[in-house]
Amino acid sequence: MLKVPDPAAQPGEPLPPPSALTLWLCASAGVWAMYLLVFLQVPGNSLEDCAIYALINVAPLTVLAAGVHWMNKRYLMQWSVAAQIIGHIAAGALFAVAWFALVTFLLEVRSAYISGGALTFAGFTDGAFIWQALQGLVLYWAVAATTYAVRGGRSAAPVTIVSAPPLERYLTRKGDEIAPVNVRDIIMIAGAQDYAEVTTPTDTHLVRMSLSEFEQRLDPQRFIRVHRSRIINIDHLDYAEPAGGGRLIARMTNGTSVPLSRTGSQALRSLIV
Repeated sequence: MLKVPDPAAQPGEPLPPPSALTLWLCASAGVWAMYLLVFLQVPGNSLEDCAIYALINVAPLTVLAAGVHWMNKRYLMQWSVAAQIIGHIAAGALFAVAWFALVTFLLEVRSAYISGGALTFAGFTDGAFIWQALQGLVLYWAVAATTYAVRGGRSAAPVTIVSAPPLERYLTRKGDEIAPVNVRDIIMIAGAQDYAEVTTPTDTHLVRMSLSEFEQRLDPQRFIRVHRSRIINIDHLDYAEPAGGGRLIARMTNGTSVPLSRTGSQALRSLIV
């Protein structure tokens, strides 16, 4: 149900997230200490009584928390998001009721032991019951959140992003025909809403990709985004000249003039050696 603590990290390695057992022990001790401090504020309670009252509240909680951790990890976390939400609502209510019942039982057992009488289950009433139930719900969600956090920290692993090779050729329609286009022949690409308008030495055609999507498929050593709506192929750049305000105008080999933004101008200037 609960795993033993992980071995210590070696020097220079990042510290692993705490194990479920470590969190369980630390949280149990911390909650017991908080309950002890609360009961010490009640006039007439001895330190021994306060320690016992705190233990009566925390002992069932630690057992239920271990069960919740196991249940969430084994079952709930495998469900869909909607099913998890419904499951947590139901499990939280059951957790609060079970905790209330166990605390009530242990208090009555202690009372019967001291008085020598029979067990009676009066339980909490009015505001005390509401407060106890609220505590149960809050504690359930704290345990559930910790379970997700521990799993997230442990399942996270270095991700190697493998990018697709640059696009070299694609097919396009020319009337009823399908013709290949060599990407190296592209002079420029202009954004046209959800399409890209591609200019080659022989024609201009539309590609069903946005400019940003097209940019991700191109060789960044050859194609430069010089404007939010323009990409040029520097293999087909004739020359670039100043346009004022830190901007440039690119003159392409087919005679097209492409105004560059400041960012695009800086990108082009960065290629100067």
